[in-house]
Amino acid sequence: MRKTFDAELQELNYEMIDMAAAAEDAIDVVVESLASSDDAAAKSAVEMTKHMDEMERDIENRCLRLLLQQQPVARDLRTISAALKMVTDLQRIGDQCSNIAEISLLLKEQQQTQTLADIRTMSQKAGVMVKRAIFAYVNRDTDSANAVVSLDDEIDQLFRTIKSELVELIVENRETADQAIDLIIIAKYLERIADHAVNIAQWAIFCVTGEIQLQA
Repeated sequence: MRKTFDAELQELNYEMIDMAAAAEDAIDVVVESLASSDDAAAKSAVEMTKHMDEMERDIENRCLRLLLQQQPVARDLRTISAALKMVTDLQRIGDQCSNIAEISLLLKEQQQTQTLADIRTMSQKAGVMVKRAIFAYVNRDTDSANAVVSLDDEIDQLFRTIKSELVELIVENRETADQAIDLIIIAKYLERIADHAVNIAQWAIFCVTGEIQLQA
């Protein structure tokens, strides 16, 4: 019975890794759609996030099965409980990627070169945070989890920079206001993605220590 339980936990880890990879891919695709005005890429990102809905259900079902059938205790219980929470953060990351993709369909001519470069940097850092947070969970690595938490300050600074750039752009040229506002919203979604990555990292710490402190 224990061997079966350990195998189920390992499968849970694999599923969490797959969902995190899907989230990271979705981030990459939506940013590419912004950089290239590629409608196909944006629509692809929306479809990718729909697949994440299925992944969420599969992980939740496995977690509930383990809780009900195996009645785990101590660290195993923390692992499963954390996965149930983390999958919600991953799903919200998917939702935010979908929202970014939908906005990108409205942006046909992006002339804010520096701003888009900053948004790409922001998205890359957010993707790294998601990947490292899941690594921390799978490997029970609190150092990696704490590194994710530290990266959030860089994301926050990038958001402030992007917001300042776009506000200045609006002041200089009111005709760009609608597009600038859309880009601010996109940057805000990326900031929220980073916050969810921090939550995942905090749940990874919880698996080891039993203590949790989430982003607001």
